[in-house]
Amino acid sequence: MLEMSWLLMFSGAIAFTGQSVSASCPLELSTPAVVVRYGDTASVNCTTSSTQVKGMGWETPYGGIPFIRGVTFLFWTATLKDEWTIKPLCYMTDNSSRQCAKELSVTLYKMPDNVSISQSNHTGPMVEGRVYQLQCDVTDIAPVRNLSVTWYKGNEIIHTESYDNAIATPRNESSTLTFTPDRHDNGAQVFCKTQLNLGSFGPNPSPMMSSMPHDLIVYYPPTLLSPEPETLDLAMGDKIILNCSATGNPEPVYSWRSSHQMQDETENRAVVSPSTPRPGTYNCTTSNVVGTQIKQFIIIDTPSSHPGTTAGIIIAVLILLGLAGGLVFYYKHRNSPVASPQQSVQMSTVKLEFLSPDSQSTIQREKTMGNSLLKWIITLCMFYFVSGEGCSLVLKPSRVVVGFGEPVSVNCEAARPVRVLGWESAIGAAHTQQDLSVQWKVDSLIDWIEEPICYGVFFTAPRQCEEKLNIVLYKTPDSVSISPVNHTGPMVEGKEYQLLCEVQNIAPVQYLTLRWYRGQTEVYNHSFSELTPSSPVQVSSILMITPTKADNGAQYRCVAELDLGPEGPQPPPSVTSEPLNASVYYPPSFLSPEAEMLDLVEGAEIILNCSAIGNPIPVYSWQSSHPMQEKLEDQAVFTSSSLLPGTYTCTASNRIDKKSKQFIVKATSNGRRSL
Repeated sequence: MLEMSWLLMFSGAIAFTGQSVSASCPLELSTPAVVVRYGDTASVNCTTSSTQVKGMGWETPYGGIPFIRGVTFLFWTATLKDEWTIKPLCYMTDNSSRQCAKELSVTLYKMPDNVSISQSNHTGPMVEGRVYQLQCDVTDIAPVRNLSVTWYKGNEIIHTESYDNAIATPRNESSTLTFTPDRHDNGAQVFCKTQLNLGSFGPNPSPMMSSMPHDLIVYYPPTLLSPEPETLDLAMGDKIILNCSATGNPEPVYSWRSSHQMQDETENRAVVSPSTPRPGTYNCTTSNVVGTQIKQFIIIDTPSSHPGTTAGIIIAVLILLGLAGGLVFYYKHRNSPVASPQQSVQMSTVKLEFLSPDSQSTIQREKTMGNSLLKWIITLCMFYFVSGEGCSLVLKPSRVVVGFGEPVSVNCEAARPVRVLGWESAIGAAHTQQDLSVQWKVDSLIDWIEEPICYGVFFTAPRQCEEKLNIVLYKTPDSVSISPVNHTGPMVEGKEYQLLCEVQNIAPVQYLTLRWYRGQTEVYNHSFSELTPSSPVQVSSILMITPTKADNGAQYRCVAELDLGPEGPQPPPSVTSEPLNASVYYPPSFLSPEAEMLDLVEGAEIILNCSAIGNPIPVYSWQSSHPMQEKLEDQAVFTSSSLLPGTYTCTASNRIDKKSKQFIVKATSNGRRSL
């Protein structure tokens, strides 16, 4: 009771003077602040430099020391466990009964019982390109306002989070890491580290605790070491090697397909060497649970594959050219007249004046015959060389875009005589030996890896060639949804939040763009052009927002749009999520925040307007230096004709914050304000 009576006396003195009695208090603490670990002991000495001290004491629920007369210093020692908001007060009274006190700042901290990592809403391996969340759970830590959680991938810091919770008692906290893994993250270790940053009076280094590492397992589709199609010449006696090696997780499996029968030696092999290779197309499919890749090998039988063919053609052309030259020379000089020396001299300037008309006609015929022969030789040579260029196959159309389950048909036309013309395909294969056109047709296309190839076997070189159809099979998503990440209920102005857009079963994802809208305004878009799966996948996108009061009531939505090019449907097919209505809490804001000074005229009404906007709607309370007769519970506007001069303070508050506004009422006398 003695301690409490002293404390009440101090409080009364402070209230009476209107200012802190410790402003010029001759008390000195050995340290102005202490940081104590839960269960440890704190010890502080309080001394006074006054020679007029009557006595001293410590007022505190733990280790309090009652008033002791005649002392000039006093130690306070206590073991702290359960008092998280303790504020020890050292006080003194001098011989004139004047009192003062100094407060000791105490921070009691507790390290967490446990720090652990878990995957939110997911188990098992992750998939490259999808959005995931890891959660770091921190159990029973205090004070949270001094806590920071740092995320590491290996030795690299990837995210840090701090907290502004003012609660001093131990509580559970968590931190969420949102990230999109790629193949390089497979096998990486992620862990989180908690740290209590307790300032200059706290332990150095700051106390820390880490979680056990979390091993990342990331699945990703096969990637061919050499993805481009390969063309190989079938030379006599040479060994053909087809290398379809790919990397992926899980380990890819391989299958081969060709227009020729392939032996069992190709089963699940990345590299094959056909024992009896034949001209044609060989397709290698490498796949795992994430995706599929196809590589094409084209084996051709060119004229150079046969020894001596090229050399024989060159020799034949040279012989023909020699014969042609000889014939021209023979016909030109066979009946030429023999000119005299004088005629020879004259002929050097005017050749044809000395020839008879018959001679001129003969020369003209010889020239015509020689030129015709040369034209035939040049035409034969050009036919040989030109016929070796180009495939002479035309696809109409060359690119098709087909919806899942819809029909499709494409014509393949040959531009020169063909022995066999056909389509190589798992579905709708066809061929002809008479026509210069053949059609590939499917009534309902549902094969995600279908790559039809038109091939032709010709009478002239190149003997065999093919054209691959550029086909895009697409599917609009089953659903598009939007939701907040790790948050329920209203958002708070100024804090950062994440919105997640999830798209289920869409293909092909590389043509997808996710567009985020706030109302009718596009605020962000996310494309997936770096992904390669052709079959349906699930993808997601994160929108980071820091809402303001203007966002309250706003609608957010995301639109999944497949832009399939000019051959695709126009406008591009799209699916829109249901809107997410944003509810944003924000602190009170006065319509007129400045302090107001009002003149009090006797008998006249005076209005104090404290209106404010906020979400939730603010509640109001009033304080005054005089007792207020009227009840002002939760009133924004106060009207009275019986106010006394003085200061009136209105406080508008909601669960986010509170704001105050002052009204200073001055009395007037004969139209003049009294001071």
